[in-house]
Amino acid sequence: MDPVLELEAVSKCFQRYAHPRDRLWELLFPRKSRVQTFQALEDVSLQVAPGRTVGLVGRNGAGKSTLLQIVAGTLTPSRGRVQVRGRVAALLELGSGFNPEFTGRQNVFFNGQLLGLTPQEIRDRFAEIVAFAEIGDFLDQPVKTYSSGMMVRLAFSVVAHLDPELLIVDEALAVGDARFQARCMKRIRELKEKGTTILFVSHDANAVRMLCDEAVLLECGRILEQGNPNWVLNHYNQLLGLEDRDDYRPLAKETQQAGLCYTLQAYHPNRHGNGRATITRAWLSGSGLQAGKVIQGGDLTLAFQLQIHQDLPDALIGLSIRNLYGVVIYGTNNLQLEKRPKALAAGSCPELSFHWRNQLNAGVYTISIAITSEDCEVYDWIDEALVFEVVNDRFCEGVIDLGAEVIWQSDTTPSRSFLTIDPTS
Repeated sequence: MDPVLELEAVSKCFQRYAHPRDRLWELLFPRKSRVQTFQALEDVSLQVAPGRTVGLVGRNGAGKSTLLQIVAGTLTPSRGRVQVRGRVAALLELGSGFNPEFTGRQNVFFNGQLLGLTPQEIRDRFAEIVAFAEIGDFLDQPVKTYSSGMMVRLAFSVVAHLDPELLIVDEALAVGDARFQARCMKRIRELKEKGTTILFVSHDANAVRMLCDEAVLLECGRILEQGNPNWVLNHYNQLLGLEDRDDYRPLAKETQQAGLCYTLQAYHPNRHGNGRATITRAWLSGSGLQAGKVIQGGDLTLAFQLQIHQDLPDALIGLSIRNLYGVVIYGTNNLQLEKRPKALAAGSCPELSFHWRNQLNAGVYTISIAITSEDCEVYDWIDEALVFEVVNDRFCEGVIDLGAEVIWQSDTTPSRSFLTIDPTS
């Protein structure tokens, strides 16, 4: 099967001038050029097979965005060959093609056609696009009246419903609030499962590890390494270690406060079940911050309010916590916790809650909730019902903070251990 994307010895050289008057000087005296050249890409060759997700990593200025723009067709290479088979959708600068004087509805149709959809394809997908964007009555208002968040949601929704053969993503998932980021990532995962080929740029190493089948490291416009994401990211981290970095800022302790609460919306797009019982309310509370964030290490409570519509001989109420990339971090239910309920009568409105110590590391997480029977009859299931962000005042890798401490041995006698590793063996 032919690759979806082929790059052969692609190079891109930009011309620039130290001062605008140098352009005039070159016109008057063409033999005395003052042009300066910048080689953004040099002899980049890459093939991406159908259905593969390839992550591009590299330091700022390595040429990642330039390469994506060449693949998307918004830049032409100085030399080399680029071949893309199929429709391309690019999440580069969301909303850049919108006309502020047109309504959201008009921009969906105009922007969709610019991106390669036919008017009939847009009409067929219009309801899904609008539902995903969640801009309500603003759909028929001029885009210039939108907030930046509404603009980004609508722009992402249009691009995400193109069903392309090749999807290009350049740090587009780093914008918006936690709920928007969660929905964007879920849509990316759905396209990946459908077999869409994805070219993904991110400075988030975890995102590259979880989404990508392989990774490519760019440095000074050249491919430095290509292959397994873990190996490539290790090399990338070595490059970052060459820089003097001061990115980390610990969170001030005095900003902590209690009582953070999230309430389930009445309508949720990822909800299904036979309706014998429904979750009428769910809320998460615990130590946290005002801006929708909770402190790592505090206590959290997820409470449920149920409505029983038919007599139920048994009920299994559970939760599942995932990160943005769909990986289940933790899941449990009342049966696993040995809290079997009595039969639930029709018309009753029982409540229950789960309590745990929040050991999650900094990041955005979603909670899926459900009530089912023990033999997996689904009464009500709400996928990614709640979204919350965890902040941590100490740096560590991974999705949980184990709270490790370092203890220096005062004597020269090595302590005994169950596992000993000899690097020289």
